[in-house]
Amino acid sequence: MSSSFSIKSNASDRELVFLSPRSDHFIVQLRGTALQVSREVYAYTDARGLSDFFGELAACRRPWGETRSWESLEGEFALSAACSALGQVTFSIRIRDMLGGPEEWDVKARVVTELGALPTIAGHARLFFDVVASA
Repeated sequence: MSSSFSIKSNASDRELVFLSPRSDHFIVQLRGTALQVSREVYAYTDARGLSDFFGELAACRRPWGETRSWESLEGEFALSAACSALGQVTFSIRIRDMLGGPEEWDVKARVVTELGALPTIAGHARLFFDVVASA
């Protein structure tokens, strides 16, 4: 069981952190200079989908052409990944809250890593999301 894992940027001090796995949700945080966002993400029906997303990325031994994406059922968290010809992987992150409300907020940012880091990330993700998916 893993209580957290993260994806650290190679280009800045930014980090995407997954915390507090529960049977139906987890916490996602985006941290960096002048940026701190945290949101509870409900994944009671698709935690394995996000774990599989990381697993599919890790299975790529070479850069891929198309952007690959995952989004939570309620739309509060979305993650996509693109890989350059040189093996630079860019995760595009969207975290939202209070959807449709008068104080709705929406944060978009990127975290950059390398193709070679994906197997380690996927391994940590599998351990983390096993807790969420075992409801």
